[in-house]
Amino acid sequence: MATDPVSAQRKLAHIHLGVDGGAEKFFVRLSRALAKRGVEQIAFIRHDRSWRDELAEYCDVRELKFSRSHFKRHFVRWGITRDIRHFGAGATLGWMSPASKWLPKPGPDMRTFLRLGDFPDGFHTYGNVQDLIGNTPEIIRQAVEAGWPQECAHVISNFVDPLPDTLAPANRAQFDTPDEATVLIALGRFVERKRFDLLIKALARLPETVHAWLIGDGDLQEDMRRLARELGVENRTHFLGWQRDPSPFLKAADILVCPTDDEPLGNVVLEGWNAGLPVVATASPGPSWLIEHGKTGLLSECGDQDGLARHLLQLLDNPAEAERLVTASAARLNEGYSEEGICAQYETLIWNRGG
Repeated sequence: MATDPVSAQRKLAHIHLGVDGGAEKFFVRLSRALAKRGVEQIAFIRHDRSWRDELAEYCDVRELKFSRSHFKRHFVRWGITRDIRHFGAGATLGWMSPASKWLPKPGPDMRTFLRLGDFPDGFHTYGNVQDLIGNTPEIIRQAVEAGWPQECAHVISNFVDPLPDTLAPANRAQFDTPDEATVLIALGRFVERKRFDLLIKALARLPETVHAWLIGDGDLQEDMRRLARELGVENRTHFLGWQRDPSPFLKAADILVCPTDDEPLGNVVLEGWNAGLPVVATASPGPSWLIEHGKTGLLSECGDQDGLARHLLQLLDNPAEAERLVTASAARLNEGYSEEGICAQYETLIWNRGG
């Protein structure tokens, strides 16, 4: 059954196989924003996602088992295509490389997109993808360098939700953190490339009044706890676990730190700006694209614990400079990463291209 082109103009299908993290948060955020703009949506996700009920407020959600069996995959994809056509969508947006295996075939009544929030990992599975969307120029640069057509590769970044004025900050006392402490906050998975170790090593060079809140979980968390003990900063390093909504913690912190070695975007930088925090980061691809050093944040070389500690001390010793960074980054966030602007870019690409 062919999709009516008029009814399909504002109907979009999503395929998302993710678990829980920054990409999933932005998926729900974008779905909500598009729904506010009148876009009808259907989403195919795995079972038992923690964000399923929130997504269901904006999408018709279908929970599936995405089998790795080539034989079963054929029938699952057929079922997805059938449901998309019955829904009446004229475009499908896959989220990250695994979703590309499940996209329907493109045609006159179906456009297909793959959104990448991380660096491309080869195009052998991208057979049904017409256009790539990367949330940073570096992702798209690598895709084009690997052979993806330039005219079918697009940069559309993320946006974050403004924090409500009524949001209460997290209670520092609940996390053994004095009210008068300077709180550094870092968010992410405890994996090697996120370099929480760099932050802990920098913390050991800072005054006793500085504490660090580490939000996330992962395989290296126990290694980080051990490192904090070895460096004598165990009492100033607080592991707060994974937080579905880190906003209250951001509001209670003083400086956001992004010490990663390899970050495609660094959505945490946007979240820090959004919370009114000065940002100190390492110059991996995403943060170095977002941040203008000395104006909207401070950047040190990846892996440079001395540079990271020096920039943190610089803000501790100069509150006026920290305030200037906050003012400039707020303007940058509003200018380039607003909900309205990002949604308009998606709508133009998906529904208005070529006419």
